[in-house]
Amino acid sequence: MNTLTKIATALPALALLSACATTAPTTTPNASETPASESVTDAAYDRMAPAPYTCTDDSKIMAKQSINKKQVMLNATMPKVQWNEQPIILNGEVQGDTASYINESNPEAVYAWHMKDDKGIFAIKWADGKEYQVNCQVGR
Repeated sequence: MNTLTKIATALPALALLSACATTAPTTTPNASETPASESVTDAAYDRMAPAPYTCTDDSKIMAKQSINKKQVMLNATMPKVQWNEQPIILNGEVQGDTASYINESNPEAVYAWHMKDDKGIFAIKWADGKEYQVNCQVGR
C-alpha cells in the first residue's frame, strides 16, 4: 500500500478525533483510580527513553510502546485537567502505521491515545458525556 493510500485510510479516524470538544471540564477523575488490570503492566518494554510529545493547551506527554505494540505507557502533564505527570497504561494495537490505545477501566472516564508518524492525539471522555482532547507532536 502506498503512502498516500495509508494516509487517506487513516484520515477519517483522525478527523473524527480532531472534531472532539476541547473544553476542559471543571472536575477531572484521577487516572490513578484505574483498576490494577490496566495500572500495572506485564508487557515487555525496551530500555529506550519514551518519546516526548508537546501538545496543545500546554500539555506534555511521554509515550512508550511495549515491544509487542499491544500496550502503551503514558506520563501526561495536562494543566487544563490538573494532571501533573499522571501515569496511564492503555491497551490496543497497531494497524499499518497507526497505533490506537484505550483504557476504559475507570468508570468515570475513558482515555484514548492515537499515534501516527510523529503526531499523537490524547482524548478523555467522561461518564457525563463531556470530552477533552489535545493534539500532540514529537519534540517541537
